[in-house]
Amino acid sequence: MNTIKPLDHITHTKSYVPGGKLHGATGPVAMLASNENPFGPSPLAVEAIRKAAGEGLQVYPDPDYTALREAIAKAKGIADASRVVTSAGSDEIIHLLTQCYAGPGDEVLFTEHAFSMYEVSARAHGAAAIKAPETDMTAGVNSILGAVSPKTRILFLANPNNPTGTMLSLDALKSLQDVLPPHVLFVVDGAYSEYLGPDYEAALRDLVDRRDTTVMMRTFSKIYGLAALRLGWAYMPKAIADTYQRIRGPFNVNTLAVEAGIASVGDDAFLTLSRDHNTAWRGTMTDALNAMGLPTAPSHANFVVCEFGAAERAAAAHQYLKDQSILVRAIAGYGLPTKLRITIGSAEDNTRCLEALKAFTASR
Repeated sequence: MNTIKPLDHITHTKSYVPGGKLHGATGPVAMLASNENPFGPSPLAVEAIRKAAGEGLQVYPDPDYTALREAIAKAKGIADASRVVTSAGSDEIIHLLTQCYAGPGDEVLFTEHAFSMYEVSARAHGAAAIKAPETDMTAGVNSILGAVSPKTRILFLANPNNPTGTMLSLDALKSLQDVLPPHVLFVVDGAYSEYLGPDYEAALRDLVDRRDTTVMMRTFSKIYGLAALRLGWAYMPKAIADTYQRIRGPFNVNTLAVEAGIASVGDDAFLTLSRDHNTAWRGTMTDALNAMGLPTAPSHANFVVCEFGAAERAAAAHQYLKDQSILVRAIAGYGLPTKLRITIGSAEDNTRCLEALKAFTASR
């Protein structure tokens, strides 16, 4: 009999469910489930990876990641690179911040349809996971504040949010920041902020500078097209960065990711190409889905969310697309069983998906 038992809060933690892959498909697969960049990474990143692969992978990376942090700081207008921290994807930032600031008896707050890793991390560290209600899949300042308690240690807020694509205005973020109690760490997840352009990115940076209890975290997995390399970063007040660095694992970011990140973060032409493609196709897909009778609210990220009216119909559409080698994201696990999330992919994949959904809606 096995007497080795996990801690109770680990037993009650549910695993994150990713978008997955489509195995056994015949012909090309349209991968529209995981919000990946259809262009892949920047050509400069690909060249940097090739060069790094031939120049000594037997050597550990710089443990301070100085060149990467300085490249990020320069590209994002951050004056003090010591307040930039690196990570193996932004998921690691979520886990390390939770490990630093929340545990048994504490609460971690996020909104009703937020990125599920916030809940996974809270429960994995023994903290209570608290959800603030949303209205029309959108976070609200008053709703969030109503869920704050003396036990709240961290507020995670993705803006734009995944999986809904909705967001709070910058004025709303500032209003929320100004009235949050000082015992709450405010973590703004900007995973999709590049799709809104440099002005919005700068505004998130400035939000961190307004209060010493605010963190902005980011990822290279979305617009930068480096999801396979697992690279993230965050901008933090100095005291929080120092705390984070105490428990960050040594060499947590691999050399290929470092070099790709340095090359990518300065490639403004690639970012503009990716952003412009996304903006144009996001509008096209939103209009087309609405015209099919699949209500689709405006999104601020690189995906759209459409409504099928019933959970059974959404599940049927999901399977119908899979049968045609098109994989989109079912989001019942996020409390949205009547909807599907569709990544903005290549022009070819977007067209395939729209044509398949048009055929589906015509028959059901």
